Amino acid sequence: MKMQITIAIKSKEGSEGVVPTVVEVDVPDFEAFTGPDKFGEIFDQYEQEALQARNAAMELATEHYLGELAKKNAIREDDMWRRNH
Repeated sequence: MKMQITIAIKSKEGSEGVVPTVVEVDVPDFEAFTGPDKFGEIFDQYEQEALQARNAAMELATEHYLGELAKKNAIREDDMWRRNH
């Protein structure tokens, strides 16, 4: 099975502010839960994959966010320079 985590950063108006970030990881199939003696082990695998995916998604989304911020600031600085020269 696959788990997909998507992070979308949007403006207050709902428009896309940053390209959505998607991270996909493998998680155990339902069939892996073969009984009570295996539940804890398999759930731990699931949980670890989910946490790693969440962390990776947040890291990538933050990189996208800061990249857009840098672009916006560069445009503003360029506009300010043009107005003053």
